[in-house]
This record gives sequence, structure tokens and C-alpha cells, in this order.
Amino acid sequence: MIALINPRASVEVVERLDISTPPLGLCYLASCLREAGFKVKIIDDLVEKLNFEELIKKIKNAIMVGITSTTPTFNSALNYAKKIKEKLSTFIILGGVHVTFKPYDAMKSYVDAVCIGEGEETIVEVAERVEAGKNLEGVKGIFYREGEKIIENQPRKFIEDLDRIPFPAYDLISLEKYTVLGKRLRSFPMITSRGCPFSCNYCSSSLFMGKKFRARSAKNVVDEIEWLVNDFKARSIAFSDDTFTLNKKRVEEICKEIKNRGLEISWSCSSRVDTVDEDTIKIMKEAGCKAIYFGVESASERILKYYKKRISVEKAFKAVNLAKKYKITTICSFIVGAPDETKEEMEKTLKLAIDLDPNYAQFSVLTPYPGTEIYEEARSKGLLLTENYDEYTAAKPVLSNFYLKPEEISEFLKKCYLKFYLRPKFLFRELRKGNLSVILKVIKKFLK
Repeated sequence: MIALINPRASVEVVERLDISTPPLGLCYLASCLREAGFKVKIIDDLVEKLNFEELIKKIKNAIMVGITSTTPTFNSALNYAKKIKEKLSTFIILGGVHVTFKPYDAMKSYVDAVCIGEGEETIVEVAERVEAGKNLEGVKGIFYREGEKIIENQPRKFIEDLDRIPFPAYDLISLEKYTVLGKRLRSFPMITSRGCPFSCNYCSSSLFMGKKFRARSAKNVVDEIEWLVNDFKARSIAFSDDTFTLNKKRVEEICKEIKNRGLEISWSCSSRVDTVDEDTIKIMKEAGCKAIYFGVESASERILKYYKKRISVEKAFKAVNLAKKYKITTICSFIVGAPDETKEEMEKTLKLAIDLDPNYAQFSVLTPYPGTEIYEEARSKGLLLTENYDEYTAAKPVLSNFYLKPEEISEFLKKCYLKFYLRPKFLFRELRKGNLSVILKVIKKFLK
């Protein structure tokens, strides 16, 4: 048996907003392992919240344990590995974005291997070797331990044909435990493409998944939607692609396929403000699109240039207004706290958020995640306030700013949320929709 674990840690979005979603990456790994003939168990400890004795009992027969982590959950992942190794002699492999860029940090004495990059093919090959009692020589895409020595194998090529990855193994997790603001989740995450051709310097996605855009076919995407509707009673889909709208022709094909099959499903996606036009928005709306997430980030052209974002405020207004025209909910993200960003520029970004007036806004502090260009720059210039990754939540300053103290940036982040969400215009809009009590509950949790 192979056990896959999502470790429990202090995750802001789960704790403050009571939002938890299925671990899509682990579900993909599980489906690939199962297709290769392995029995698999997924333990998402973010929602299961097991004590250590319960965890060991669940995995005691595992020949291999895979643990995933983001940067904020990295220390927790190491702690899980250490505790498991103290009780069991099972093989332990770590994977995820963070360990891909910090493999040597992950190769502690209780970790046997680290998966670099995409894991679907790698984990199956590792499991086959472990089951057969063979070493990991030549397995592409891993670092592994051989005695006291750490071996770095060759990288693995990206998966070109994403259609051949089986649908995620949602039957292996307790779906009733996933919630949004306390209500049971009826929306399922989906990834229809991988790879990002853009080079935003705060994002590690194009380094982790590559700069080449790789996409599933429209038929394969809608096959999964239909499967989720029929087998799991899904009511909505959250497309988690970096930029769902990158290829407009493919978006149109997916939308037509949804309509042709008569699927009653609503969905949301992420987009760039420069990859949508009216024809695309109209087609998306007709096929059930209910929300679009736009990364606007800053009102300062200088800061946008620093981020290598390659968009403009003018394009942001155009995209948001187009979505509003077709009554699609808009969520815009904004970042504050770049090293040489002034208080005036941050205030300008808050004003932009209010002037754009999306349905909802997400404000975060610039966080230099390992692997990103900003992280490398911050390390070389001595701008990191800490390398305790527990603090890398995007809600706490971990990067020096030339003009403001960390506590001043924290206060400004709080100000952004209060100014945006306590506007009479916003409150009346939510009151008409019957959402006001939920919104006030979120604000209260955030302020705590």
C-alpha cells in the first residue's frame, strides 16, 4: 500500500475563512498509482486532523509514504516525515513546489527521496522500485539518499499528453469534510492546462510546470466535468489553471462542448486582463462561467514593470468592465510591500481596487517564495526578514521595504480589507444578494 499525506499546518485561508478544498495534486498521484496496480490511501490531515497515533495506525502497512507541501507547510511536512520514520521503516518521499526548489533542505536523515517537478510519472516509477526492493539509480526527476550520500538524478521531461493522466481519485478522500465558510463544498477543482509562458517574478509556476503551455483537449476536460456531475453531484467547477483563457480557441471549444452535452454546471477560472475579449467573455458566460479571478496586483506602472507583469491599469478596467457587462462575478488580486514600493504607491493600489470595484478583492503582502526571481534577489541583497517558512503565508511581511516597517505593512494590509469591504456600496450589494452575514463573518475572522 502507498500512503499519500497532505500535512496539517497553520494555513491562513483554512483557519480564517474556513475554506478547504480537495488536494488535487495528491488525487492525481493516487489515480496514477492505482492505474499502475498499487493500493493507495490519501490522508488529508488539513481536514482529518488526526493525532499521531491515529496517523501511524492508518499507514502502518505502507511500503512508501509520499508527503506534499507548499512553502508554508514545509516545516510541517518535515515534522511528519521525522515522526513517521521514528515509528516505521517505510520509504518516505517528499514532493511539491517548495521541495522542487529546495531539495537539499528537504533531504534530512528521515527523508529517503525528493520528487522534482511533476510527480505523476515519477511516483509510479519510484513505487515500482521500492516494491521490488531495487535502488533508485536512473529514476528521472528525483534526489535520493544512498547511505550518507545524496544522489541527484537527471530531470524528467514534462508530460506532453495531459489527456492520458487519469481523473483524480476523489473516491479516496472524505469529500464531506471540505467546506467553504462552513458549508459543504459543492465545487470541485480542475486543472485543464499546465505551464505558463509569462515571467512574473513573484510566481514560481512557470519554473515548476515550465514555460510551454500544455493543454488537455476540450473533450477530455468536459468528460471530467460530466464525470464529476454524474458521480460526485458537482454543482460547480473551479478551473485552477494559471491562465485558463490563454488559448481563446480552446476556451471556445470547451464552452461549446459543455453546451452541446447540456451540462448544468457553473464554473470559475483565473485569467489575465490581457487574455480576454468580449467574444470570449460572452461565450464563457453562455457556457456557465460565473466568476473570473484577475491578477491586477498594482496601480503603479513602475511596480508592475518590476513584477514583469506586462499589463496596464487600462487593460484591467477594460477586462473587469467586460465581465461586469455579462454579469460575471469578478475577483481581483492586489499585492503590496515590494522592496522599493512607497506608501503612496500602495495607497494608489488600494484606490484602484475601490475604483475598479470588482465583486471581491484579495490583498496580499509580496512574499518571496523559493524558486522565484524575487526570492533570489531578496537573498542576494539581504532583504529577507526571515527564512522561517511558516511565516510565508502572504499575509505577513517577510521582505524588507525601504520605506515602511513590517508592522506598518501589516496594518496597511488590514486597512485594505476594511476600506474595500466596509464600503456602503459593497455592503448594500451583498445585502441584496443575501450574503451580508457571511461577508461580515469573514471580515470578523480576518481581523482576529
